[in-house]
Amino acid sequence: MQGILESEVYQLHSSKNHGSSTHGKVRKYFKSRTFQRFLTGIVTIIIAFVIIQGGAAPEKYKLKIGDKSPSNITAPREIENKVKTEQNRKAAEQAVQPITKDDSNASVEVINQFYKFFTFVDKAKKDIDNELKEKGITRESEDYEEVLKKEQQDAVDRLEIELGSIKVLLSQGDIIELISKEPDTLSSFRDITERIIQRALKEGISAENLANKMNAAQNELQNADLEQVLKNIGGQLVRAILKPNRLIDYELTRSKKKDAYQSASVVKILKDEIILRKDEIVSEDKLKVLEDLNLLETKSRFDFSFAAGIFVILLLVSFLLILYMRHFNRKILYNVNEMIILCLIMMISLTIARLIIGVLPEYYEFAVPIFIAPMLVSILMDLKLAGVVNFILTLAISFIMKDRFDFFYMALISGSFSAFLVSKANQRSKLSLAGIIIGSVNVIIIISLGIIHKGEVKTIAIQGIIGFLNGIISIVFTIGILPFIESTFNMVTPLKLLELANPNQPLIKRLLMEAPGTYHHSLMVGNLAEVATEAIGGNALLSRVGAYYHDIGKLKNPGFFKENQLGDNPHESLTANLSTLVITSHINDGVDLANKYKIPQPIKDIIVQHHGTTLVAYFYHKAKMAENGDAVSQENFRYQGPRPSSKEAAVVMLADSVEAAVRAMPDKTEAKIEALIRKLIKDKLDDGQLNLCSLTLKDLDSIAKAFMRVLSGFFHGREEYPEINAVKNNEKPPELVDPLEDAIKLQQLEGDKKANVNIN
Repeated sequence: MQGILESEVYQLHSSKNHGSSTHGKVRKYFKSRTFQRFLTGIVTIIIAFVIIQGGAAPEKYKLKIGDKSPSNITAPREIENKVKTEQNRKAAEQAVQPITKDDSNASVEVINQFYKFFTFVDKAKKDIDNELKEKGITRESEDYEEVLKKEQQDAVDRLEIELGSIKVLLSQGDIIELISKEPDTLSSFRDITERIIQRALKEGISAENLANKMNAAQNELQNADLEQVLKNIGGQLVRAILKPNRLIDYELTRSKKKDAYQSASVVKILKDEIILRKDEIVSEDKLKVLEDLNLLETKSRFDFSFAAGIFVILLLVSFLLILYMRHFNRKILYNVNEMIILCLIMMISLTIARLIIGVLPEYYEFAVPIFIAPMLVSILMDLKLAGVVNFILTLAISFIMKDRFDFFYMALISGSFSAFLVSKANQRSKLSLAGIIIGSVNVIIIISLGIIHKGEVKTIAIQGIIGFLNGIISIVFTIGILPFIESTFNMVTPLKLLELANPNQPLIKRLLMEAPGTYHHSLMVGNLAEVATEAIGGNALLSRVGAYYHDIGKLKNPGFFKENQLGDNPHESLTANLSTLVITSHINDGVDLANKYKIPQPIKDIIVQHHGTTLVAYFYHKAKMAENGDAVSQENFRYQGPRPSSKEAAVVMLADSVEAAVRAMPDKTEAKIEALIRKLIKDKLDDGQLNLCSLTLKDLDSIAKAFMRVLSGFFHGREEYPEINAVKNNEKPPELVDPLEDAIKLQQLEGDKKANVNIN
């Protein structure tokens, strides 16, 4: 029992752990960058769909029957005028006469009833004669009249019942008159009545003309050579026994009517045909057309097929953008911050376009400032991506523009120009010039399109002015938006980098005043990094500014770094481990200062990565000399990293090492400088410090050559000028010693002249 309880407790505990583990995984996923990027994309697509669908939907009108149309309303597509078409179909259907067929049974039934009528009459007459004979009554008998009346009454009663069976209802007086007629008179009556009935049956009697046929037969009897009483009896007989002998073939008639209905002419309104002219009275059929086109506010309905088409196109375009970025801009695609900025820029452009198109007249489409997006993307991210974004936005806004294709040409051409014009702009004056150029290109495109379409000069002139102002306004918006994006998303632009490179920046001024050696070292590293980065196609300005700030952490303890020491070296009184801790701490100190002064993330990345995980060689060798060499671990004397992940950070790392090492060289010849540069680059490569960046061996060779160009100019040969006193006394002037040459002497601790002398 105890074992069972323990097992249940264990299972319960395991299930709780499993549940908490699953919950933790879900929470971790929702916090992951993958989910954040996915959410950003979905929200962007939904917002874009709402904007585009609302703008692309046709304009709706508030109209009813009898109202005047506020303007010319044209059909956005071919549409059937259902009211007019239905009227045509009903008229064609009603024009079809009923199709009839013979009912032989009805004719036979009529003739049978006719014969029965006279059979019953003849029988009644014979019954009277037979009864008189059986009783021996003749005309000469005294009671002849009395017996005759009695027999006639009995015959009338029987005949009345028999005639009732064939629905011939005659009064007893008429029946007495009938049976009392002479045979010749009855025969004549019979022949005339039969002829009239046969003629009616032959002509055909339908339900519709039955009454007419009865009236015609009665009229014919009235004109016959008969006694009036027989005429009346004949009329009652005709009315009683005549019935339709031609029945309507409902199936055939329905088929004929259906064919006539379907073959009736359809009234259509063609695409772009005017449905209602301005001030035209709205009729029932025109109102129905507007309703079918979903152009009425009062009977508006959501067009799901229209929306689905736009949504599918939007999904395909979004997928195309993702594919492009995956192949050519993976860094932006997998960076949540930059993805948000990209989506935000596109949404701003779509929103502005939607607002302007909804307010301004038709030919003012050239006022839509679509150039803001490609310019911002080109400045903040990538030139090629800016071109793709411009193309996608042009397609999206063209939906809102409907059939106004002139905008498509201007946006596609001028938008691409705008991306190129601002891609290398590092001054606001160049951006302003770009706005003027874009406006001018707009004017050229508008004039060309006007000539193609044979437009009016006045219209072309107005559109040209609008297009030119569009270029100016777009660049004004771009310049105005840039600072907000830079500060909100911690982005770096050429303009921002130029601001950071200003010597009046607080951190730069502090370096100059508090750590002058580090300041001059950083300037030299900036020169090297800029030229080298430009040689490999990287962001040269970012490398220069990153180099200016890469050692700002030394401001915390400037005296512990060789380039700032004018007297004693404080490291002489510290252990190697403590010195290493002080030296490597300038990375974290630099990040803290960068956060405090709101330095952008790309600069902070260079600060963190410019030493990677390199070994502080001098203090490592010092520790090995002071302790048991085998007990000293290199891991305790390495920077914490991470290693450089970008070309710019890697170049700053190499420039930092090269500048310090070359400055410390006692004998600076071109061959020795180049050998040292290539050795330092190879050491970094062998140490794995360049594994995470995208530098190639060709890039490393280009970097080495770029370093040589800069250093050859800086350390070129100079004439030595002896001191005045030494010249006067014919004395040899003392050697000019570089402040960093003392670092070379520290290598003698182990006797290894190949040791790395950079303790920065």
